[in-house]
Amino acid sequence: MKIHKEIWYNYWMPPYQSEEPNFYDPNDFKWAEEIKALTAEVKIEILKILNDRGGDLIPYYSEAVSTDKNKWVTLAFKTWGIDVKENLLKAPTISQFLQRHPYIVSASMNLLKPHSTLNRHQGDTNAIFRCHLGISVEASLPELGFEVEGEKRSWQEGDLLIFIDAKEHAAWNNSNSNRLIFLFDVIREEFLPDQKKICINVRAFLLLQWIGGKFKYFLKLPKWLHRIVHWKIKVLLYIIHPYQKKKGVIIKHT
Repeated sequence: MKIHKEIWYNYWMPPYQSEEPNFYDPNDFKWAEEIKALTAEVKIEILKILNDRGGDLIPYYSEAVSTDKNKWVTLAFKTWGIDVKENLLKAPTISQFLQRHPYIVSASMNLLKPHSTLNRHQGDTNAIFRCHLGISVEASLPELGFEVEGEKRSWQEGDLLIFIDAKEHAAWNNSNSNRLIFLFDVIREEFLPDQKKICINVRAFLLLQWIGGKFKYFLKLPKWLHRIVHWKIKVLLYIIHPYQKKKGVIIKHT
């Protein structure tokens, strides 16, 4: 296996393989130390939002990953470089943390309900560290856990799991309680010069997947047509990027 020095995208490329660690030590990153210290404040904000919504969050868009889309639910604060301003207004600690670290391109609260499984899958790109901060975790291995390429870990409240999202990973909750985390994505240092390009590429890929979910025939079209559609979406995203950076997301995440 090899370590990737170039940006990898799931939609076009062969399965990701590398000799990079499955998990990274939070002590190696200042932003990790900072968010861990803010756990209590982040938990208050997230639980208040969850309570105000009556526990109602948004099912994850991909039905291929979850055994039941209604059991893996989320609410975004930032999505691939674009703020979800309505939600950030309700979470000042999270908002200020993201402002201090502009290389954090996505952030959300993420709830995995009891008796559910997230199938093994690879993320959209190798250009990010995906980070899970435990907010409310009432069980541990073996009934509740997370694995990256076969290496299993438990979430713990106030602790971080940091991994490269491109590596194959899975999660399960066989307990009787919810697992709630604060999830965020950090552009890896070597890819920082390409941050805008990475975000727009991934957002275009996500829109392609959304189209495929709505119109099944689209998935059967030749890849060259997918590439044309992807290119057109990217052009549109570049055009509206200044507006979205100022005003936030166009599609509601509330």
